[in-house]
Amino acid sequence: MSTGPGPFEKVYDEHVVGIYRFIYARVGNHPDAEDLTAQVFVRAVEQLDTSREPGQIAAWLYRVAHNATADYWRAFYRLPLVGTDHVAPGWEPADDSRPAADPDERSAVRVQALLRRLPDHYRRVLELRFLERLSVAETATAMGISNGNARVLQYRALRRAALLGEASDG
Repeated sequence: MSTGPGPFEKVYDEHVVGIYRFIYARVGNHPDAEDLTAQVFVRAVEQLDTSREPGQIAAWLYRVAHNATADYWRAFYRLPLVGTDHVAPGWEPADDSRPAADPDERSAVRVQALLRRLPDHYRRVLELRFLERLSVAETATAMGISNGNARVLQYRALRRAALLGEASDG
């Protein structure tokens, strides 16, 4: 028996085209726009609260898309980051002001746990695309499949991961 789409699937279906167009207008090429759109929805699987109002969800997704695009251009132009040698002494936070657990570390643990629950081919496509940061073409070659098949597999893997993520949150 098949149930209707879950909350994340609805969000994805409602916003993927708009997010893609938003990103494409800023990067100007399809492969990078596809990659960045996928990154936005991977982050959404990890962090989006689908119980929020539709306007809040859309605003969050576009903010993530904006940040992903900014990161893309920063990496593209290799803008140097300000190192600690350019900052006055004494800027460091006191040890007791640091958070107890690094949010990035918690996300990485959650992602690894989610990946372990996926079928091998889904896990592999997501690892290649998002952990190893391979392009769709490189992923397809590594897996011995066509580019179109790699895209479909990635889409299905993201949907399955979203369902698993929703199940573990609820």
